[in-house]
Amino acid sequence: MTLEFGVRELESQPIVGIRTTVAMSEIGNAMGPLFGELSGHIAQSGQEPAGMPLARYHSPPGETVELECAIPVASPMPGEDRVRPGELPAGRAATVTHLGPYDGLPQTWMALTAWMESQGLEAADSPWEVYVNDPAAEPDQSRWRTDIFFPVR
Repeated sequence: MTLEFGVRELESQPIVGIRTTVAMSEIGNAMGPLFGELSGHIAQSGQEPAGMPLARYHSPPGETVELECAIPVASPMPGEDRVRPGELPAGRAATVTHLGPYDGLPQTWMALTAWMESQGLEAADSPWEVYVNDPAAEPDQSRWRTDIFFPVR
């Protein structure tokens, strides 16, 4: 797969999310229930998602990572319990699209950060990945699409 890197100007985007620390090996198992909880909160509030689910990484990966599972919403909304309102930042972001199984994402992340360095771009905020299609609706893993955004300066 050929990766196409770029820089996009993003507008801020309200989200609701749940932030947690999880073992790297357990990320996949943690996300489904968290996205379910967020979807329930959005529905109960009378809103609908304004985009696909995403995961924002607030710490560098190691044994564990500080992860925020989030869903974009049309307008800011209150949180409840561990669901918190938030916002994806406006500004420039380095981007790349990963096609295929999620276990290939670490290589795509490494390629993106290497490309950023080659372009003289510095990280400006926590990066995130957007899960463009739902694995439950698309059983062919080769068609899974994940868009990665890394805010830069």
